[in-house]
Amino acid sequence: MRQLLRLSHRACRIIGYFDPGGAKMSGDFTVGALAVLIGVAYSVQALRLPRAMIGNPWAPTYFPLGIGVIMTILGAALCLRNLHRRKPAEQAENQATQAHDKPAVDKEFPRLALCTIGLCILYAMIFSRLGFIVSTLLFLGAMLFLVNGKRGWLANILVSVVFTFGTWLTFERLLMIHLP
Repeated sequence: MRQLLRLSHRACRIIGYFDPGGAKMSGDFTVGALAVLIGVAYSVQALRLPRAMIGNPWAPTYFPLGIGVIMTILGAALCLRNLHRRKPAEQAENQATQAHDKPAVDKEFPRLALCTIGLCILYAMIFSRLGFIVSTLLFLGAMLFLVNGKRGWLANILVSVVFTFGTWLTFERLLMIHLP
C-alpha cells in the first residue's frame, strides 16, 4: 500500500497536480489515482489466474478482469474530471472562504462518524442473535434517522423496509442463499 501511495504521489508530481501550497493533492484526484493503480494491479493479477481445465479456459478470468478494468476506467474518469474542474472550483472555494469565513470541516461530522461506527458495531453484535431482517431494519432505520433526521421519517422507514425485504427476497428466493 505504501508503494501505491508513493507511486500515486510521484505521478501527481510529474503532471504537476498539486494545490498552490505545493503539499496537498485534491481528495478526488487522490482517490481516482489510487483507483487506477489498484484497478491495474487487480487486472494484472486477474490475468495471472490459472486457466480452467474444463470448458472455456478464460472463464475464471472474465469477472475479476472486468472489475479491474472498470475500476481503472472509473478512477481515470474521476482524475480527469477533477483536473478539468480544478481551477473554477479553487476560485469558487477561495471566494467563498473569503466571503463567509466558514470552517472547512462540518461540526456535525465527528458526531456522525462516531455514531456510524457505533451503529456498525451494534449491527455486527445483534446480527447473529436477531437475524438478517430485524437487525438490518434496525440498522438501516437508525442510520437513515441519524443522517436525515426526523423530518424525513416516512422516507426513512420506507427505504429501510423496502431495502431489507428486497435484499432478503433476492438472496432467499432468487439466489437460493439462506440468510441468518
